[in-house]
Amino acid sequence: MRFKIIAVLLIIVTIVSAQDKRRIGLIPFINNSGNSSYDWVSYGFEYYLYGKLTVLSGFYVPDKKEFHKALKKAGFDGHQLNERLIYHAGKYGKVEVVVSGDYTVSGNTITLNISYSNAANGTPILTDSITQPLSDFFDIGHKITEEIINLAGISISPTERSLLDFSFTKSIRAYESFIRAYMENEKSNARIEKVTGLFRRAIKEDSNFWEAYYNLGIVYFNSGSYQKALEQFNKVIIALPGFDKPYFGRGLIYEKQNKYKLAIEDFKRVTKFNPNDYKPYFYLGKISIKDKNFKDAQDYLNHSIKLNPDYAPTYFQLGNIFYVQSKYRKAISYYKKAVKLNDKNADYRLKLGDTYYRSQIFYNALEEIDASIALDPTNYVAYFLRGITVYKLAVLEELVNAFLDILSETPTTHAKNTKPEKFHKDTAIDPVAKKQVYLDMAAAFEKSIQLRPQFMEATFNLALTYYEMGNNKDAEKYFLRTIQLNPNLIRAHMKLAELYTKSKRKKEAIEQYRRVFYIQPAIFVSHPTLGPEFQYINILNKFRSELEKEVNKNPNNPQNNLLLANLFFAQGHYGKAANLARKVLTINPENKTAKKLLKQIRK
Repeated sequence: MRFKIIAVLLIIVTIVSAQDKRRIGLIPFINNSGNSSYDWVSYGFEYYLYGKLTVLSGFYVPDKKEFHKALKKAGFDGHQLNERLIYHAGKYGKVEVVVSGDYTVSGNTITLNISYSNAANGTPILTDSITQPLSDFFDIGHKITEEIINLAGISISPTERSLLDFSFTKSIRAYESFIRAYMENEKSNARIEKVTGLFRRAIKEDSNFWEAYYNLGIVYFNSGSYQKALEQFNKVIIALPGFDKPYFGRGLIYEKQNKYKLAIEDFKRVTKFNPNDYKPYFYLGKISIKDKNFKDAQDYLNHSIKLNPDYAPTYFQLGNIFYVQSKYRKAISYYKKAVKLNDKNADYRLKLGDTYYRSQIFYNALEEIDASIALDPTNYVAYFLRGITVYKLAVLEELVNAFLDILSETPTTHAKNTKPEKFHKDTAIDPVAKKQVYLDMAAAFEKSIQLRPQFMEATFNLALTYYEMGNNKDAEKYFLRTIQLNPNLIRAHMKLAELYTKSKRKKEAIEQYRRVFYIQPAIFVSHPTLGPEFQYINILNKFRSELEKEVNKNPNNPQNNLLLANLFFAQGHYGKAANLARKVLTINPENKTAKKLLKQIRK
């Protein structure tokens, strides 16, 4: 039995005719059977309709996960529907027409009541009631799809018609197992063995159920079993070479394995078979960024947005195009869009905060970094960024205060240097506030190190923070730890030497300067003497004399010969430097450092 009420049929056309795409929201059908074993029917119709409508260029159907968030916000609990709820679903889900309904299964018969509603006010445009055997599931799904197409008044291309007519399976039992696999997979405690078992059962029921093979491959892919996934995708490609999905799945594997050429080939095949799928364009754009082909990346990503304007990762990747080119201000707008679409993504918030920081918009940077930490308190980079942002904000406050002081002075009282360049201990900023800045910085860097003990940058910045606070004991501890992590970090040795000098530990200070000399002797060429604390000792002569004794003692040591050669080069004694470099090459013809030095000398 089929009963239909048409209420102002042209409303739907009026609503959407001005739009490039008809925005359709699918509310899960409500199971009124009194038996939860038929819950799969609701999921099954939702999967069927989403799969059919999204291949048509005239429709835009929001991603299921995102639309369900809108439904939850609208108050949908899976049991009750009314005009007010449909209106809010349309508002939050940004759709113009909502398809909803309920069903009852009795024996092998299903009665489905469907409403096609105007999301602008929640009122039904058309209602339909269908009673057929449950085994006619796909026929019912086809009728609903055609009804939506007719109401919208869109035209369908031959390619779209072939995609629309593609049959998942003719076996309702196979489809039930397939849908139950999906339902299990969406559970927070999903068991992969149960998911794969249900997909295999679907394949056993229908050996030509290629959608099931593909989805089994996706489950393997998501679990990291790439070889098993590849076997599934290749099996489908061999059997059905015109089916787009297995190429997409195989492209995902190649992209994960950095086989970009193969991935591009497969994603392009998907766009040929299904030109209305936004996902392959997204991945083509992502790969193009890695290849630094930014123009193609923008074209692919913009096309992806045209097909799906609500997919946050696409805007994130567009932001990455400008980020990797150091065009941070341009990147901000795209990252903001990604955050707007998904403000619960910690990575998006952190990248936006990072970009604000690099654009010197420190207040906004701190806000986004803190939001990211709240969402993911395990990200060591976020705490590091927080530490340096707090510092920059303090410097900014200091500069603003200095500028305000300038405005309040008379022209004749302006100081010669009215623009502080760094956060000084002796400035007029509130000492309590300054202390809190240091404490906040230390806390952030410490947390970063707790999460990643080998994070050298955070360790060094924590040492600098303690040094600025006057906490020499902890500063020394973290300078030494920094040097353990990176023995060649000259700044760490120099700051530690400075700390030792202020602590009157001259012997330890000179030892740090010696280590710097053995890393990069050229540093002391322009500043060969120390200060009054060391009676202006010429450490360049001291260290060079020590080095020359080592070279004479062991003339074939390549490291010491190259060190002395680099010193001569920095002093302009190019002949001496070249002779030592050639000496090293006589002993070791493949020494890259010696070759590089000779090349510099010849220039």
